[in-house]
Amino acid sequence: MEQKKILQVFEEYEVYMESLLKTLSESSDAHKPIADGKWSIAQMVMHLAEWDRFIRSERLPHMKAGAHLDALSDVDAFNRQAIDKANTLGFPEIVGQAIQERRALKQQLSAVAPEQWSAVFYVGQKEMTMGQYFAGITQHDAHHFKQIDAFLT
Repeated sequence: MEQKKILQVFEEYEVYMESLLKTLSESSDAHKPIADGKWSIAQMVMHLAEWDRFIRSERLPHMKAGAHLDALSDVDAFNRQAIDKANTLGFPEIVGQAIQERRALKQQLSAVAPEQWSAVFYVGQKEMTMGQYFAGITQHDAHHFKQIDAFLT
C-alpha cells in the first residue's frame, strides 16, 4: 500500500476514534463486552493503542532493507496487558491515548523516504515492505472497527 494512502487511512482512524467518544458518552457503556467472552470497545481501543506504541518504538526504527526483526514471542500476553490497562482507565483517556499513539506513528511514517517504504525486511521468516506491513495494520484496524460498528448498531 502506498505511503500516502496509509497516512490518509491513519487520518480517518483519528476521526473514527473521536466519533466513538461522541457515541459512547458514558464510559461504562464502552467497558461492556461486545458479546460473551469478547472484549469491550474500551479494551479494543486500548489494544490498538498499545500496538501502535509497540510498532512505533520497537518495530519502525528497525524496518530497514534486509533487517530481520524477531516475531513477538507472546502476542496473547501482550494483548492481555493492553486489556488489563484498559480496565483501569476511563474511556476518554483510552481514546486520547489511541489518538496520541496513532498521531505519533503517523508523524514518523510521514518522514519515511520512498526507498525505505519499499525496502524488503523480515519479521520472523515473513518477508515484507513497510507498505505491506502497514496495509496489514489498517486491515487489523478495520477488523476491530467492524466489530465495534456491529455492536453499536
